[in-house]
Amino acid sequence: MFTIRKNTKSLVLGLALSTALAAPAFAQAIQSIQVTGNKRIETETVISNLPLKVGDSFDNLQLNQALKDLFATGYFADVQIHRQGNALVVEVVENSLINRISFEGNSKLKDEKLTEEIQLRPREVLSRTKIQAAQQRILEIYRRMGRFDATVEPKVIRLEENRVDLVFEINEGEVTYVRKINFIGNKHFTSSRLEEQLFTKRKRWFRLWASDDTFDPDRFTADQQQLQQYYFDMGYPDFRLISAVAELSPDHKDFYLTFTIEEGEKYTYGKVNIVSHLKQVKAEDLKSLIDIQSGDTFSRKQIERTVLALNAHVGTYGYAFADIQPRIEKNRAKKTVDLTFEVREGPHVYIERIDVVGNDRTKDKVIRRELNILEGDAYNATKLKKAEKNLKDLGYFKKSEILTEQGSAPDKARLVIKVEEQPTGEMGVAAGFSTLDGVLGNVKFNEYNLLGSGLRLHASVTIARRSQEYDVGITDPYFLGYNLEAGVDVFRVRSTRLSHYVSSANGITPHISYAITEYLGQTLTYTLKDEHTSHVDDAASIFIKEQRGKYLTSAIGQTLAYDRRDSRIDPTSGYVVSLSNQYAGLGGKVNYLKNSVGGSWFYSPVEDIVLNVRGALGGIERVGNKTIRIVDSIQLGADSFRGFAYGGLGPRDSISKDPLGGTRFWTGTVEVLFPIGLPNEFGVKGAVFSDFGTTWKPGVRGPQILDKRSTRASVGLGLSWTSPFGPLKIDYAIPVKKQKFDDTQRFLFGFSSRW
Repeated sequence: MFTIRKNTKSLVLGLALSTALAAPAFAQAIQSIQVTGNKRIETETVISNLPLKVGDSFDNLQLNQALKDLFATGYFADVQIHRQGNALVVEVVENSLINRISFEGNSKLKDEKLTEEIQLRPREVLSRTKIQAAQQRILEIYRRMGRFDATVEPKVIRLEENRVDLVFEINEGEVTYVRKINFIGNKHFTSSRLEEQLFTKRKRWFRLWASDDTFDPDRFTADQQQLQQYYFDMGYPDFRLISAVAELSPDHKDFYLTFTIEEGEKYTYGKVNIVSHLKQVKAEDLKSLIDIQSGDTFSRKQIERTVLALNAHVGTYGYAFADIQPRIEKNRAKKTVDLTFEVREGPHVYIERIDVVGNDRTKDKVIRRELNILEGDAYNATKLKKAEKNLKDLGYFKKSEILTEQGSAPDKARLVIKVEEQPTGEMGVAAGFSTLDGVLGNVKFNEYNLLGSGLRLHASVTIARRSQEYDVGITDPYFLGYNLEAGVDVFRVRSTRLSHYVSSANGITPHISYAITEYLGQTLTYTLKDEHTSHVDDAASIFIKEQRGKYLTSAIGQTLAYDRRDSRIDPTSGYVVSLSNQYAGLGGKVNYLKNSVGGSWFYSPVEDIVLNVRGALGGIERVGNKTIRIVDSIQLGADSFRGFAYGGLGPRDSISKDPLGGTRFWTGTVEVLFPIGLPNEFGVKGAVFSDFGTTWKPGVRGPQILDKRSTRASVGLGLSWTSPFGPLKIDYAIPVKKQKFDDTQRFLFGFSSRW
């Protein structure tokens, strides 16, 4: 009973106090408002921010609101309001003005970068809220760099006239690495296999130039999505990511990531059907586009590819609003998935507006031209997915996404393209050794988005014992606003790869490339070069001596390529075929017609193992009565035919032993690339290969020429490394079929590329 009475008294007292506070505090109206303590801020400005005016009466609630409104301006460090007679007196203490902002202890980030991020400037009014926001922003930047041990201490130095210097004392701390990645619940895939799928990597001694072994919250989120995608693509549609935890060690030096998963069972496809609800499109006409067979392992990526293919095909019938939905029915007993693609006509929605945000450097038109969709066009999800891929492939942005928002009407949509810029220039310095050119050094510069215009600028200098190359060029991927790539290269080459003489050339090559279809493209080139064969010694072939001197070459060429590879950088499936022609004789002293056709096919029988079969054949023909020069002839060997020296196979002068090159050739290669047991992040792969082919019929005639059309062949082993300095390759090849006069070379080391 006592407790109840006490609580009742408290309740009554609380109600009485509330009534008193809510009652008018002053009966008479305000006759004047006086402001004191303000020095920089005008009295009228203070009064304009008050909810009370002369002639008003007020209560405590209005008084509290007035205090809040004045503090919300950010101008004042302290505010007091009281009544003096019939006047309302407002006493303020102004916040200080920032005189100077400085940073101490920062070496990884420049002052300019930090100043840009904190969004504080001299002559601004300083407040505690702004200081705390700037402090948190600096800490966030360092954490994005993997420095979770960083500390930021703001210091305020008082000056005269209520001014302050703001100093951020920074301790950047050490980089916080990801020390261990754990998986709990995985049965079908090893932890190392799952770890390879993540964007985040563990700290290893060999990852000297990498940055993905530091913890990044955004990357950690992407890892979770990537893990789910991997299981869905490998046939586990019941996969669940139960939790993903990132733990920071007590000393703030290491992160430990733990993924707890539930794999579920592996499924295969059962029945695969397609149903069309469109009058002009029959299901039978679409079945050939479904690259999914009953018994195949379930893969969400394969379903997405099929949806895109169907959407593109249905669009050719005039259905801009086609809606293709894959319907999945699981049979848990049989571990199968019945798949039905339903083709319907979706809602009619048009693009009302397209906005681009976040592009501080890249011009709007550079982004918009990747869309293939304009304001007023029908909304097309397929085109938008293609546009998102195009934006990512540009390499200009750290992040890019296209968001769809409701427009001004139900049938209108607004697209928002959000991008986050990243550096697009690179400078590289490399040194190495090549058995073809000897000791070499390379300096290169690339800018892939010059002044935000999308232009590509490159320059490269390579100096080696047997060759020197200088090249500079610029390319516009959308020349004159069309989907037409155009550019020009200026070059200088000096080579002593073949003994007894020096070959040099200065030239310029304008080029134009364009897509004929999605997979078929053509490149047109014109080359004008001034060549010089000099420093011919007495031991050189008589044919080389006859061809010494200066020559002007004016040539046009074209390459037609049909490319169905899954990747142009590191293909694992698909093929590419090409036809190349070059005619020299548009002026100048050199005349010839060069033709070649080639192809390359990739197949991956199991993951991480790639079979590559490639071949080429062609020749160079005389035009008129002009002799085919040795420097224009086909030279095989070194990286073009392993197991033989450069120019080591084919026609040769029996007296001087100089290679003379051929006017006909064919080559073939069978190569298998495979992992050698090192982590994928090493970028090291092994290879077994066989090269075969020949070149014959030199452009010169004489009794001392050795020429055999017979096939040459070699077998070998190789290692390739995608190093920070560029792709490097080591090959050891043994010629198993050759001629006595051929010049062999079993070991080859140097820079390489895959075609």
